[in-house]
Amino acid sequence: MTNENEAMTVIRDEQDALINLDYDNVLQIAERADRMVGALNKIMSAAIKITTPRDWVLIGGTPYLQEAGASKVARLFGISWKIHEGYPQCSYDNNGYPTFTYRMTFSLGGQSIEAEGMRSGADEFFTGKGDNKKGADAIDVADVKRAAYTNCLNRGIKGILPGLRNLDAKDLEDNGIRLDKAKGYTFKEGSRGGNSGKAADSGLVCDACGKAISQKVASFSQGKYNGRKLCMDCQKAADKGAINLSAEDFDDLPPFPGDEDAPAYGGGR
Repeated sequence: MTNENEAMTVIRDEQDALINLDYDNVLQIAERADRMVGALNKIMSAAIKITTPRDWVLIGGTPYLQEAGASKVARLFGISWKIHEGYPQCSYDNNGYPTFTYRMTFSLGGQSIEAEGMRSGADEFFTGKGDNKKGADAIDVADVKRAAYTNCLNRGIKGILPGLRNLDAKDLEDNGIRLDKAKGYTFKEGSRGGNSGKAADSGLVCDACGKAISQKVASFSQGKYNGRKLCMDCQKAADKGAINLSAEDFDDLPPFPGDEDAPAYGGGR
């Protein structure tokens, strides 16, 4: 336990540090930080505004930039990239499912970074699940390869343009992207659900009223309403304040998943 003398010593040490502080230097650092924040926000805004809703896909409410959108952003900022010699690499697991890996170098001005993107055809997004699970011979190898390429492209562009990291649905909407026009997917816990686009086939229901909802509606809602899957009627009610999205009203729901890695979908991260 800290005694009174030790506590007074700490206070005096902090006071001495303040007295000896170079205030001019601290102010310069603060001003640079403000300019950096402004620059990152401008980068984010410009990058988003050059895209369209078709360039984005919502996976569980989190926006991912697809290949066409990533290429637009790269051209806007003059980003170039080069695939490393020997890539893409393809390997097959014991069940015959392909895995593609890309490694690229991205350059902007005098700065260069490396990025790697990988996708496996054994992922449930490609195979489905349960009785309808596809075997390795039914997987579209070109889709897996394209998803790995897009993932690497996204990682590299976001790595060299930090203003594009950790975007959320609000960032896109604030910069003119109508997410109701973007593709959207979300899944039942432990299941991929149906991809027909129909609410009845998705296996998903509104967290507020229990009505069946499509993957697109659910994913859009997750991005806009604190991770909650709401039907269109309940979204309108939430906008009017008729539905409280606080944790108390939804304490029986599982926690909203974090954005740990890119989805298997070609949008990548």
